[in-house]
Amino acid sequence: MKWRGKIIICIALLICAIASRANADGGQVIATATLGREHAVMMVNPSMPTVGMVALIVRVSPGLEPFECILSAQSQVDSVPIQCIMNADPDGLGQRALIECADASQWIINVRITTPLGMIELNGQFPVAPAPAKWQTQSPWILIWVPFVLVLLIRQRARRNLKHYDVRYGVS
Repeated sequence: MKWRGKIIICIALLICAIASRANADGGQVIATATLGREHAVMMVNPSMPTVGMVALIVRVSPGLEPFECILSAQSQVDSVPIQCIMNADPDGLGQRALIECADASQWIINVRITTPLGMIELNGQFPVAPAPAKWQTQSPWILIWVPFVLVLLIRQRARRNLKHYDVRYGVS
């Protein structure tokens, strides 16, 4: 394998090593309930929430549609609950609400679902971790320049060496 191929592989591995975490998970199930043969599920996204915006998603079986959700969320630290009506999820598979988790603690969630067949109540809780330090969230973007600088330095050195030892043109 040529040295260029090795450098490209090293750069790709370095970029993979420093890339920030992917937020491609579907969320973590925090509560389920049934009404007859129909089911309702409440999820939190991301699966490991930190202080900041958190999505709460409710999905139901097709037999319970159309449905309306009223959400109540409360931190164990803060005594004032957050209440809202959930809106349609952008993917069209349920309803969703974005809440601001202002402190790192256990959050208690209550969702009342009104359907044509009756009412379901989902109760769940999830821990919210402290927000990561700024240097941890920004380091991948800062360190991404390191491989490019290394490639430029290696290319510059290779060109300098070629100029000094090119015997075809008589340059020494």
